[in-house]
Amino acid sequence: MQLIAFYNLHAASYVQGLSFALAPSLSQFTYQEPGYMEDKGVMYGLTASYTWRGEKLGPVEMIKAEIAASWSSVDYTSINSGSINGIPDSMIETRALMGTNLFPESRTVITPYAGLGYRRLTDKSEGMISTSGAFGYDRQANYYYSPVGIEISSDFEKGWSLGGLLEYDFFINGTQITSIPQDMRNNGSTVSSNFTNAQHGGYGLRASLKIKKKIDNAYAIVFEPYYRYWNIKVSNPDSVVITDSQLNQKTITVVEPANNSSEYGIKVELNF
Repeated sequence: MQLIAFYNLHAASYVQGLSFALAPSLSQFTYQEPGYMEDKGVMYGLTASYTWRGEKLGPVEMIKAEIAASWSSVDYTSINSGSINGIPDSMIETRALMGTNLFPESRTVITPYAGLGYRRLTDKSEGMISTSGAFGYDRQANYYYSPVGIEISSDFEKGWSLGGLLEYDFFINGTQITSIPQDMRNNGSTVSSNFTNAQHGGYGLRASLKIKKKIDNAYAIVFEPYYRYWNIKVSNPDSVVITDSQLNQKTITVVEPANNSSEYGIKVELNF
């Protein structure tokens, strides 16, 4: 009888007003440039968010501000340039979302939402040398995007709820900044600038499952397995000028290859 009672649904009771959430995370991260290279490692992260829910702003019944940071030590492998282990990686992501609550008095609340996001991934292999003798270099990927998604939450008895989200991320634009490897700067050579490649095509995806348990009227804990994916097209070319000690100059032009990244993991969130 207890098992049957547990699965009885009742009217959803999302919290109106302001709420705060703090969530450590653990995930497996993979970045690939097919045919060229791969980075892979375990990421440790922390996400903080403020959410407002109410009925004072017309159709806007949910506003959420979110910031996430994560760190990793990734292993680099490449067919052409060997491998490097233990490269420091870090990621910062900020998002602002607005949505509306459909069927707020029913068993299940559905919240479609949209907003703006920024993601920065930094990879720092400057000063490291691969197994084939290739010099490492620093990279920074900057994405600007617009998330559009839907979140679902169903309340059960005994303070439990089950939900999840599906999201599509419209890629607005991006910038890939790449430092000049040390072997291009030897013998007194100077470089006009870093490579800065503009990116204009791509998309992202998100999905997660949320299992929530209210601790009391003020606190709740959420277990959230999740998956995230990015697919970015080849960038525009960019050129730099290298001048050696004899004032001879040469121009080098590069593109950022088409790439994809995937991340799957779990967050444990505490709601206040």
